[in-house]
Amino acid sequence: MSREKPEKDVRNVPITVRLNEEEHQKLKQCAAACGLSAAEFMHQLCKGTAPQP
Repeated sequence: MSREKPEKDVRNVPITVRLNEEEHQKLKQCAAACGLSAAEFMHQLCKGTAPQP
């Protein structure tokens, strides 16, 4: 029984970003330090929130 999300909270726009290996490792490292997935880390950055370790 899942609840419907408000329209503004539905994530339905895919974004493709290409990173080099160094950038990818940095993203994974920063996200892991904050206890977040890379996707959630990016979501928070886009919302203007700086995730903290």
